[in-house]
Amino acid sequence: MRQTQRSTHFGRNFLALLVAGGAFGVAQLNLDPFGMSVGNGARGQAVAASRLSAPVPELPASAAQENIDHTAARPQGQEDPAILRGIWAVKMASALLEKGCDHFAKIPDYTACMFKQERIGGALGDCQVIDVKIRHEPFSVYMKWSEGDRGRQLIYVHGQNNGNMLVQPGGIKGRLTGVLTLEPTGSLAMSDSRHSITKAGLLELARTVLSYQKADLNRGTGFTCQLFDHQEFEDRECFLYLIEYDGQEFNKEYRKSMVYVDKELSLPICVKNYTWGVDVNPERIDEETLIEFYAYTNLKFSQELTAADFDKGNSSYRMRVK
Repeated sequence: MRQTQRSTHFGRNFLALLVAGGAFGVAQLNLDPFGMSVGNGARGQAVAASRLSAPVPELPASAAQENIDHTAARPQGQEDPAILRGIWAVKMASALLEKGCDHFAKIPDYTACMFKQERIGGALGDCQVIDVKIRHEPFSVYMKWSEGDRGRQLIYVHGQNNGNMLVQPGGIKGRLTGVLTLEPTGSLAMSDSRHSITKAGLLELARTVLSYQKADLNRGTGFTCQLFDHQEFEDRECFLYLIEYDGQEFNKEYRKSMVYVDKELSLPICVKNYTWGVDVNPERIDEETLIEFYAYTNLKFSQELTAADFDKGNSSYRMRVK
């Protein structure tokens, strides 16, 4: 399923070829990460990934330092082919995500386990682990919290419920309130989330990352960027895209971003963003300025999801509709 041999070959040679050739030909690569996973649309086919447990293991931040130290040990002027820097790192990562988006948009649906942690109103919230079902057409989302507000359920279907999302809180509160109808961008819905439900899922996450990359490419300055090969997240082979901005004039929201781009999917399966701090201890700056942490595991494609999977009347959900 994982096509390990192909991924290893791709990871070993791709950056070296790009640097040596001095040309940007990634868009022409025959990169088809879904050929084995969803080629026949069979129900239950999945990308092998372990379920994310809480607390989530810390990202291997040392990996970047290890690569930098390794580079420093090389003879002067000799570049490490496993690291791409500067504007070419942005171009490479952007092209990979565009390719992944093109393929993934053709996948009808998928299920996953999503990890989420966000800083809202200056306070870093608790870790949330959510089982999700997502269908691309019409865009539909079902979520159930297993950690955080355990038992909370959410349904959103584009064009239905007057454009609103349906939410039933977890625990006793949910039994008392039943299903609530909330505007996706309303104050109540956004009180515990940095992004609207309309931005949920891998495809929208990739598009969001791409929007920042395109802005960086258009500007061309104001950042330090590196793309590392031979990285992993939850036993998935990845590229690590690391960008740091020189000042808030270049990115008002983010100071630094770490994006793990899955080699088979060509999509971000983990994103960790940091904001700007005031009077922050330099030794704890990442810990004190973490603003967003998203990760997807246990991905299963083409699950033949139907309207019933996004229906508040689904008997398996046992939602209290008043």
